[in-house]
Amino acid sequence: MIVIFYVLIALFAALIVLKAYQKKNGSALMIGKVMLAVFLLILFYSLSLAAEVYSLKSFFSSLSFVMSDIMVIFFFEYILDFIDLNNKYLRALRMGFYAYAAIDSAFLLINPYKEIAVAYEMRSFYDITVLENYPKLPFIAHFFFSLCIVLLCIILLMVRCFNTPKVYRRRYYMLITGTIAAIFVNCIHFLMVETLPIDLSPILYCIIGMMMYYNTFRYLPMVTMGLTKTMILDHLNEPVILFDYEGRLADLSKSVPALFPEVDFSISDLMLDDFISENRFKGMRNKDINQEFEWSITRMGEITTYLCKYRRLTDEKGRLLGTMMVFSDITFAREAYFSLERSVLYDPVSGFYNKESFVNQIPQWNDKRYWPVALCVCNLNGLRQINNEKGSAYGDALMRETAHIIRTNIGEDTFAAKIDKGDFVIVFEETSHDEAARIMEDIKQKVESELEENSIGVYLEFGIAVKERDDVTVDRILSDARSSMQNKKMLRTDSASSSLVDSLKQTLGESDFETEEHVERTQKMAARLGKRLKLSDSDIGRLELLAVLHDIGKVAIPHDVLVKKGKLNDEEFKIMQQHTVKGYRIAMASPELREIADGILSHHEKWDGTGYPNGLKGEEIPLLARVISAVDSHDVMVHNRPYHQAMPEKNAIRELRRCAGTQFDPHIIEVFTQMLEEEELSDEENNKD
Repeated sequence: MIVIFYVLIALFAALIVLKAYQKKNGSALMIGKVMLAVFLLILFYSLSLAAEVYSLKSFFSSLSFVMSDIMVIFFFEYILDFIDLNNKYLRALRMGFYAYAAIDSAFLLINPYKEIAVAYEMRSFYDITVLENYPKLPFIAHFFFSLCIVLLCIILLMVRCFNTPKVYRRRYYMLITGTIAAIFVNCIHFLMVETLPIDLSPILYCIIGMMMYYNTFRYLPMVTMGLTKTMILDHLNEPVILFDYEGRLADLSKSVPALFPEVDFSISDLMLDDFISENRFKGMRNKDINQEFEWSITRMGEITTYLCKYRRLTDEKGRLLGTMMVFSDITFAREAYFSLERSVLYDPVSGFYNKESFVNQIPQWNDKRYWPVALCVCNLNGLRQINNEKGSAYGDALMRETAHIIRTNIGEDTFAAKIDKGDFVIVFEETSHDEAARIMEDIKQKVESELEENSIGVYLEFGIAVKERDDVTVDRILSDARSSMQNKKMLRTDSASSSLVDSLKQTLGESDFETEEHVERTQKMAARLGKRLKLSDSDIGRLELLAVLHDIGKVAIPHDVLVKKGKLNDEEFKIMQQHTVKGYRIAMASPELREIADGILSHHEKWDGTGYPNGLKGEEIPLLARVISAVDSHDVMVHNRPYHQAMPEKNAIRELRRCAGTQFDPHIIEVFTQMLEEEELSDEENNKD
């Protein structure tokens, strides 16, 4: 039973080790080292109690004594870190401790064979056999060595405690008291081993470990919370209001009642909803998000403007602790700021740089030291409609909130500007396309989730282009990124820019047997293949648009030719071939579609030159047209059509490979079929699960 008790104590020490190492900082590592030594000390002591053979008991006892040396030295290092004290004398002293501990450990490890440090006598104690110590000079030196280090730790703690404000002293009292108790129990065991043959100090070691962890990570935040609250609410001039997690008034600074004379703050049940009701803060949005907004009041004919910082305070698990509102008088600062710096360098709504600042920054990105430079263009779709329906002030608030989310995610050092057409441009230096896309996708999701919570029909779309060559200008990169963004917006059904694409898709669907499902499958497959081929973001955007509209010329083909189930005769086939030319003309007539016009014209060209309409061969065929040719053919093969039954995926892959070098680009087919096989294998594994 006694052995089990000590094993449980050892496991408790191991738990503190794990908790400490999970913190991953310097202080946590110090605690982890101390408690790891405690864990091993208790483990070896438990093995000594459990062993029945004298030699094993002696051996494990020696190991526990060695770990006690290591433990006290680690504890000394922790105390130095805890009180933030480190100089050359203490470093020299620490090295001396290590040197003596090495010598002491040598005596202790030899002891099981020669008993030069301590002799033992076995005796029964309840249900176990213990070793009664008969210390010799080396062991006495070992005991006083450990005692001196611990006493030095207590002295250092007491000195630091006396030089610390009273509000913080309790954290030192706890450690001092626990350490003194451990010394007392150790001395009792050393001097009265006949009366108390088992060592109870490991229990106190674990308690001290808990104190170390608590003092380092829990106590100080709890104390400073009250102290900080007092300093903020009683000494700062800025009005501050705190509401608890239920939205009930918790506290406020002395200047708040003068700012809100119409509110009775003596009511203990004043709720947040009541405080912000009645349109008191017109610039404020949903109360469930962090935000900053300006709020103005008129007193005696003078307008005073405040910046209100509204923050939801949460714990590490995201649970609401309370809400804080801080009001900063920015009347004079605002006037000076907007009249000088912001008017010259910044966009007044978003707080980002303006277009002129962006243009002035371009020469830096021509410097190879900053390559690759990922330039991202993003835009809030539907903002014009919001401005028309709810006013430009509301639209500006959306822009500010969006800009705040962007800035929070890209950091203060990343360049961001608002240029023409309401576009934001963000420039990531020394950043790959994939890394920039990951950051922008996170921003997009955060913007959309917050805006959707408020039932606002707007979303963020972005495009990316990368500069990593001298022959590509920043203006070209900007144009490619904006084109990519526009293509994505045209493919979204809820986009104001998608009306043309939607209209063409509807017309094509009415005139052809192509289904919406086929179009969506082809679009998604083309995007996945484009990524495998390492196409740029702008090219993938064009590829997706081409996947949707490559057959748009069929709207000008007679319906009876389109829906004919049998094989077309020569005259009908010549008519059908004209859909590529007619689609090219339709695309060239629309500025939004001109970028995919060549792809529409050439998507029936073949690698060996036997395609139509121009008989192009090999790489003369535009790359996007070669990709769409393969993707469209694959989708036709694996899905039912009026003129044929769907074939199995493996047969379709075999057919694609057979036609590589004649109908299709061999490299594209190699990448495409490998992707299809991997996806098929993944689907099979998921079905098994």
